[in-house]
Amino acid sequence: MKTWSLNFDWHFKEGFNPHDLTHFEGERIMIPHTIKEVPLRYFDETITAIEAVYAKDITLEPQPNHRYFVRFEGVMARCDVYVNQAHVGHFKGGYTPFEVELDATLTQHRILVHVDAKETADQPPFGGVIDYLTYGGIYRDVTLIERPQHFFKYVLVDGDHTHYRIRLMPETPQQQTASLKVELTDGQTVVDQWQDTVSLETTLEYLKPHTLKLWRLDDPQRYTLNVWLDDALVFEDDVAFRTIRVDADHFYLNDEPVFLRGLNRHQSFPYVGYAMPASAQAEDADHLKHRLHVNIVRSAHYPPSRHFLNRCDEIGLMVFTELPGWQHLGDDAWKEEAKRQLERMTLEDYNHPSIVILGTRINESPDDDTFYQATRDLVKAIDTTRPTGGVRFITRSTLFEDIYTFNDFSHTGLNAGVQPKKQVTQGHHPYLITEHNGHMFPTKVNDHEQKRVEQALRHATVMNDAYGTKGIMGVIGWVMNDYNTHKEFGSNDHVCHHGVNDIMRNPKYAAHLYASQGSAPVAEVLSMMHIGDHAGGQLSSVWVATNAEYVELYKNDEYIGLFKPNTQRFPHLPHPPILIDDFIGERIALNEPLSRRDANRVKGLLRRLLKRNLKMSFKDKLLMGYVLVKNKLTYSDAVRFYTTYVGGWGDKENRFAIKAYRDGACFKTIEKGFNDDYRLSLKSDRTTLHHSHTYDTLRVEVTLANRFGEIAIYGDDVITLNTTGAIDLIGPSMRALTGGRIAFWVRSKTLGEGQINVLYHDQTHTLKIKVLKEVI
Repeated sequence: MKTWSLNFDWHFKEGFNPHDLTHFEGERIMIPHTIKEVPLRYFDETITAIEAVYAKDITLEPQPNHRYFVRFEGVMARCDVYVNQAHVGHFKGGYTPFEVELDATLTQHRILVHVDAKETADQPPFGGVIDYLTYGGIYRDVTLIERPQHFFKYVLVDGDHTHYRIRLMPETPQQQTASLKVELTDGQTVVDQWQDTVSLETTLEYLKPHTLKLWRLDDPQRYTLNVWLDDALVFEDDVAFRTIRVDADHFYLNDEPVFLRGLNRHQSFPYVGYAMPASAQAEDADHLKHRLHVNIVRSAHYPPSRHFLNRCDEIGLMVFTELPGWQHLGDDAWKEEAKRQLERMTLEDYNHPSIVILGTRINESPDDDTFYQATRDLVKAIDTTRPTGGVRFITRSTLFEDIYTFNDFSHTGLNAGVQPKKQVTQGHHPYLITEHNGHMFPTKVNDHEQKRVEQALRHATVMNDAYGTKGIMGVIGWVMNDYNTHKEFGSNDHVCHHGVNDIMRNPKYAAHLYASQGSAPVAEVLSMMHIGDHAGGQLSSVWVATNAEYVELYKNDEYIGLFKPNTQRFPHLPHPPILIDDFIGERIALNEPLSRRDANRVKGLLRRLLKRNLKMSFKDKLLMGYVLVKNKLTYSDAVRFYTTYVGGWGDKENRFAIKAYRDGACFKTIEKGFNDDYRLSLKSDRTTLHHSHTYDTLRVEVTLANRFGEIAIYGDDVITLNTTGAIDLIGPSMRALTGGRIAFWVRSKTLGEGQINVLYHDQTHTLKIKVLKEVI
């Protein structure tokens, strides 16, 4: 078996007519490709509801006794494929792959794909209204595959602590005898090898003992499986062994309980929608695991790219995947198409150890006992190793799946974070919360500070209550990133601002809250600490998202106090955020001619004044009067107490430092204060692109910040981007900062060197990029 990328040298044009089959010229493009780029916001969503044509010429050097297939990973939303003008197939459902076979007696093949990106009611996820866009085009990889005459259509592998099982499904069952050889390797080391003489009449199944390592979140061990038939390689892929089970209270990975803490993810990106290559898919997985520190992601509301799943396998990130759909159930033909897609995704993605839950129900759809019994049975006939789920927002719904998976949007900021389990399910079932917050509190990256903090605290409250409620195995928040959507949703800008990140993967405060729940050191102050961001100019408290044991606060280098995680409000979170609610400390006692008792009286009075919107109670007026008279002070001294120790008015500087500690050592110091020296900076995790099986992309962050690292959150300056050399810019060249920052992607177009130029006022910032052939 051999494979070749077919992602380069396609020709594309919008529209279709029958003459395209005989003569067609169009724009030269690379795959993945979107049928129509869309603006970031405020656009007509129907601009992607078009037809288009893709064409590519292939030259084969056919080998005797071999067959050749073109594999399409994803074409949205339906397509007709022609080879040398002959129609070879009609395919619908843009989330599952399909293949067409070429005539091995010919050397020249012209592949033409007529793509229809319109939302039609005869297939999921369409038929109703959906809260996301599906864009269009050949948006996932295209590959040429050479196989021997006889091969296995699917090779399914699973395993536990003592045995692994392998099932081999012949492409065409027939009375044919062949020699089978199976080899399992760890790098260059063969860890298992065996042979057999087999008949290809039916599925072959083997159960083999092993002493190999299991796939774990902190050690995601994988092995390479190679299978030969009559000395011809017919299968090569990475596999892993692990067990999953659930009970009424817990989720178990390899018999160890794991609380599922995660986020949902849409696979869309700015401007190009779904059409991004392997590296961008992998970077999203890395972002979830290593920046947001979650252990599970739900691929809402459809199966994701294999590149995303591959990366989740590699890094130990669990996945809940589900069949395409959103609330709507169609007619019988629609349901049959849904089952076909569910069967295909179950088989195609079987060997990904990261997939730990299979969704057999259309997201948030009504009960349909006949249909959902059928989808459950379909999956269980293939896969008994994974629990099934079916995401609903209906309480006491009929349950055919293994886990009652429920979208709990009950939290409003003032009530409990989650509904009692007994109010949701009909019995003592395994129970997982699969969405929360989201549309209940849409938050933009440049909203006022209190709203951004509130979004983070709402996520913290739901997670805290889920951790603390017996019978809830986990909680998956809505959603990783903001995303483009239909006009019925969002803020009339075609963007749902539900993410803990914005659409460009830049963090909101809620993202820091998730990040702080991991083990890697995190400390982020959820405030700019400027009184102008607070009603009445009152900075009474500040939250710190951190997994520190404690933080110390300093003002103008004076020690204020030590603050610990707020276990009173968040007793169940692994790492409760820290509330800083004292900005005075001992400064009054140290700097004023007052007894400690009177200093504490003034301090308490000033703190109460902040909490009461500068309204002083009658009792506090008497107390202040008593302190002033006792210490022979005047009303102007009382005003000075406020301006000096609370308002900071007239100070030459008003600088705060927050130091975060673990194991007795300070791991991060965060500074806040007056500083008008805002400067633009560029940052990318890498400066090398790999132009190999297709183009590569990299993400660049542009940030306007001062010397404290404080982002100009209200900055909306316009910058101009351009590229030279071997790279292209994705999206428009002129952009406005949002929340003081922006991110953009560039892609490789050829080998060599390129340069990114960012023009800001009279300054030009540059970043040099190398484009190489192979990954080094």
